[in-house]
Amino acid sequence: MRIGCCAGLDKIAVLEKAGYDYIEPPVGSVMPERPESEFGLILKQIEGCAIRPEAWNCLMPGDMKLTGPSVDFYRIERYLRTALGRVAKLGGKVVVFGSGGARSVPEGFSQPDARRQILEFLALCGSIAAQYSLTIAIEPLNRKESNVINSVAEAVEFAEMAARPEVKALADLYHIDEEGEPLSDVAAAGSFLAHCHTADTGRYAPGSGAYDHIGFFRALREAGYDKRVSIECRWNDLENECAPTLHFLRAVADQVAGE
Repeated sequence: MRIGCCAGLDKIAVLEKAGYDYIEPPVGSVMPERPESEFGLILKQIEGCAIRPEAWNCLMPGDMKLTGPSVDFYRIERYLRTALGRVAKLGGKVVVFGSGGARSVPEGFSQPDARRQILEFLALCGSIAAQYSLTIAIEPLNRKESNVINSVAEAVEFAEMAARPEVKALADLYHIDEEGEPLSDVAAAGSFLAHCHTADTGRYAPGSGAYDHIGFFRALREAGYDKRVSIECRWNDLENECAPTLHFLRAVADQVAGE
C-alpha cells in the first residue's frame, strides 16, 4: 500500500523528507484556465523531487456548476481537457472527483435531472481521462458538504452507471464515519475502488483519535485494494506531525497484511 498526503505542491519537500510515497495536491494547482507558460512554472517546481503528485483532488472549482439550470458544458470540457492533460504531465495517475460545491444539486432542481447531468459529466471525464491513462475516482461526501453521492455504495452505483473503465469510486474514512456507513460497503466495492482517503476524529491526523483504521484496512484488503491511501486531514503542525502519522498508517497496513 502506498501512503501519500493531500497538500499543496509547496509541501512536496517536507513530505519527501518524511518518507511519503507521493503527494496529492488540488487540481487547481495546475491552473487549468491559465496560459501554458504559467503552467511551466509548476513543472519546474517539482523538478528534482523524488516523489510525484500521483493523485490529485478537488477536480472542479466550486463556481463551475455541474448540476442545475446553468451548466456551461463547453467551459467544463475545455477545463477538463487542460486540467487532465497537465495533471498527466506531472505524473498523475488518479484524480478525485469530490467537488461538493460544483456537483451539489440546487434547491428545487430535479434530483433525477441532476443525476443525469453528473453521469454526462462522468462520461466526458472518462473519455478525456482515457487519453492520458488516468482514473477518475468519485468521492462520496457527507451531507454537510454535498447533497448527492454521500456513500461509498452510491459512488460505486454512479461508477457502474457511467460504464467507463476510467471511472471508479473512492473510500474516505472521514466521510464514512460522518455518515455512519458500514465498512462492509468498502469491502463490497471490490474492483470499483480506485483510491482512498483517511483522517481521524475531528478530521485530524490518523492515529490521533478513535477511527477504526484496522477495520478500514481490513475492508480494503477484503475489497482486493492495494493501491494508494492519502491522508486528508487538518494538521496542527504538518512538519512535525507528518512523519509519525505516516509511521502509524504503515504499522496499521503491516499489521493487517500480516493477519
